Amino acid sequence: MVAETLGYALVDTGLFYRAVTVEARRRRIAADNVAGLTGMLSELRIEINTSPAAARTGSLVSVDGRDISRDAHDPSIAVELSRISQIPEVRRLLVERQRSSARGDAVILGRDIGTVIFPDADVKFFFTAPAAERVARRRRELDQASGRATPDAVLEQEIDARDRADRERQIAPLRPATDAIIVATEGKSVRQVFDEVMARLPKH
Repeated sequence: MVAETLGYALVDTGLFYRAVTVEARRRRIAADNVAGLTGMLSELRIEINTSPAAARTGSLVSVDGRDISRDAHDPSIAVELSRISQIPEVRRLLVERQRSSARGDAVILGRDIGTVIFPDADVKFFFTAPAAERVARRRRELDQASGRATPDAVLEQEIDARDRADRERQIAPLRPATDAIIVATEGKSVRQVFDEVMARLPKH
């Protein structure tokens, strides 16, 4: 909504890690096989298209021209995703790809955007919500996409695994940038959060 209102591009950088995880699973490369993962990544063509139009059609991420959007959002990849996203060599190889995916004015989503990928971004927001609310949101998102219910236990495992890995990893741990605007989203509608973000953007 913010990107559409401002006329900016929208880039979800987390999909890069999901793409690597999906392709590693397809090639049967273990999540702790650093050499195998980096070798695979060096030749992998990952394309992210998270424009508002793409979000409506569901074609968000592809690997070597294959649409893997559905597999990339499958909760069953959570454990491997959390392991792969902690590997320093993988993160280093993806940094420039993430940066180059956002040319010009853009709204960028990601867990280390304000601290690592774009530390000089004009405006940084850090959103917070309790785990229970995030599980409920993720369930609605997946149920709408798949048309079938996803067990809470699976979603709790996915969210807990990602949060713990992001907080504890040595490289680019999950934390707000010192100049980030903290937005608590608990109990707020999407529209209310959008209005708060727009109200706190610098006026030109």
